[in-house]
Amino acid sequence: MKTDMPYSKLIDLISNYIEVNQKDIDLIKSFFKYESVAKGTVLIEYGKFTEKAFFILSGYLKYFKTITSGEEWVIHLYASNDFATSLNSFFEGKKSEETLQTITDCEFLSISKNDLEKLYAMESKWQLFGRKLMESFLMEKEERIIDQLSLTAHEKYLKLIKNQPNIIQNVPVKYIASFLGIQPESLSRIRKMK
Repeated sequence: MKTDMPYSKLIDLISNYIEVNQKDIDLIKSFFKYESVAKGTVLIEYGKFTEKAFFILSGYLKYFKTITSGEEWVIHLYASNDFATSLNSFFEGKKSEETLQTITDCEFLSISKNDLEKLYAMESKWQLFGRKLMESFLMEKEERIIDQLSLTAHEKYLKLIKNQPNIIQNVPVKYIASFLGIQPESLSRIRKMK
């Protein structure tokens, strides 16, 4: 499936940050590799290093930490048009303290750290893209921390419905509840109230 189709979503996203010409499109196609994986595939394993970042074309993923009780704490839920990786492992070369796993069958474009560095070295606009993308990650992370501290469970759920209705429709309740920081039973009650 190496047509322009899977690359068009990534090209559109990159175009939101920098101007993209045909040479850039060719670079994107040479550095980002198309992959398709089954539901339940671990893309980044706890305690291992990762050399890849993923741009999701279709499907849903969970990024989670397993706590001492053996329970999964879902840090992030990813869907189409999201980038996903273990930032500490990918950028700092540390072992990942979390796991990235597919919830459904998924398609994505992956890039290695080495190829990303090559892309950054080609032209300053690619560094600008990287910086702007990282800024958006940081703003999203800050918003999530503020929401966790200031919103009620019901408010968090309503915000998720508003911003990412596809996740509500396609991801199991137990993962949504963990992501929102509430018990599945509480989420079931909230869903009935809606």
